[in-house]
Amino acid sequence: MPTKQIEKEQHSYSFLFSICSIVTNMREYGEMKQSFEKCGFTENCEYLIADNTAGNKFSAYEAIATFIKRASAHYLIVVHQDVRCIDNQEHLIECLKNLTGIDNKWAVCGNAGSMGYHEERFYLDDVGKEIKTQGLPAEVTSLDENLLIINRDTNLTLSADLTGFHLYGTDLCLVADFLGYTTYVIPFMVKHLSPGNMEELMAYKNTFIRQYGKKLRGRFVETTCTKLYLSNSERKNILFNGWPFFSFIKLLQRIRFRWRHMVSKNHSHKTVKRKANTFQNLI
Repeated sequence: MPTKQIEKEQHSYSFLFSICSIVTNMREYGEMKQSFEKCGFTENCEYLIADNTAGNKFSAYEAIATFIKRASAHYLIVVHQDVRCIDNQEHLIECLKNLTGIDNKWAVCGNAGSMGYHEERFYLDDVGKEIKTQGLPAEVTSLDENLLIINRDTNLTLSADLTGFHLYGTDLCLVADFLGYTTYVIPFMVKHLSPGNMEELMAYKNTFIRQYGKKLRGRFVETTCTKLYLSNSERKNILFNGWPFFSFIKLLQRIRFRWRHMVSKNHSHKTVKRKANTFQNLI
């Protein structure tokens, strides 16, 4: 069989931008699309929709994951149908070029987000109120979903264990962080016509917290070669992987292992056989 040598991945795209929307109202979507076309998003662009006009066929998480798989462009612009574009394509290209020059590890950017307590960053017309933060682009840990721009070079996706229509911007930012990428607010202006459904967001918040509680839990990990403890705390990781704490953690794991095998009907056994070296005579 021939051996094929791989090269560092170089992506090839048919378009620069894929403008992607979850649509519940075709008239409203048409107005959004027309606003982007007027701002020059015609050349080197494609438009994709997840059609929810007859019901919620797609959750936001499912739709965006599908957009990422099916799009043919370098950048995905995931935009609400109630957004109207103000800045033009040339301005966005310049924003992304500038951002890449500052940080070529960026995975997602948008026009509104936060870096922490009362550290919001904005650049949008929000229900008739224009808000502009100085010093953009600025790194953030969460992004608002009215406009998200995803860099497909990063192979980013969303959590498979989340669904619904809220906090997917935050999920994208967290997944990007886990993968070693960054997220930003950039100075690209659009007009957002509605404030969103805060009641539904608050109802969904506990589900999001519960699922991320599982992801961020402390855990004992055993590979075929070593053992370690991982948590969401750098101090815990240092402390619990040193003596005597790691010895205590291993003791607890040993007790759990024995207890599981006492109560389980399906025992797993490992057998080891020493075999003759059949290749010895070939050397």
